[in-house]
Amino acid sequence: MAGRGEAQFTRLPRFGASLYDWFLGAEPIHARVAEVARFLVSRMDQGRLLDIGMGPGRLLAEIHRLRPGLELFGLDISSAMVQRATENLKGVPADLRAGTIRHTDYESDFFDAATCIGSFYLWDHPEDSLQEIFRILKPGRSAFLFETRRDYDETAYRNALRNNLRKLDLIRRMLGPAALGKALRMSYHTGELAGILARTSFSKSYQIENVILGGLPVWVRITATKIGAGPDPAAQP
Repeated sequence: MAGRGEAQFTRLPRFGASLYDWFLGAEPIHARVAEVARFLVSRMDQGRLLDIGMGPGRLLAEIHRLRPGLELFGLDISSAMVQRATENLKGVPADLRAGTIRHTDYESDFFDAATCIGSFYLWDHPEDSLQEIFRILKPGRSAFLFETRRDYDETAYRNALRNNLRKLDLIRRMLGPAALGKALRMSYHTGELAGILARTSFSKSYQIENVILGGLPVWVRITATKIGAGPDPAAQP
């Protein structure tokens, strides 16, 4: 089975991490991060939160600004991104690690919430990764995964993108649509996301909702809650 992109990010150089960090500074993208941060802190005012695929740490920084009492953890497959996040989060107490969500060293029943923004579609083994999220979540707690979807309304997307591009400088205006277009082409249909979740221990306890982030109507929010021990996917036919 061909990989979806994890290997590419594992080899990401420090320059690439810095460029990505710069790109995320654009107003519409910052708005997306801020919207997710506000949603998360509205769901918890204490406890441990894990950002999967944290990149340069912008979401963790915003969460800390809004709710400094939360215990923050970040995981990214790229060592260069972890280094960049460490620099960006200087002075912010956060446990940052390089690694894949498919296999982690976190204790079972450890986190009060987990999240990611736009990295799920790159996971080479999404079912295994969701099983690991299930393991490390506390019973009754949820993962909130924000993901682009391929079954979006193209007219609404084009109109929203045109409005967003007006807020960007020339370089971001040139690079942004190509990067987002590639992500959308690689993204799952909503039905495919449901199929993946149905093959995990979250099979009876998830919701997929269409949401708008950063002004773009191409996102879903997956809420996956840990209920019980869950079935063993390996034992399913």
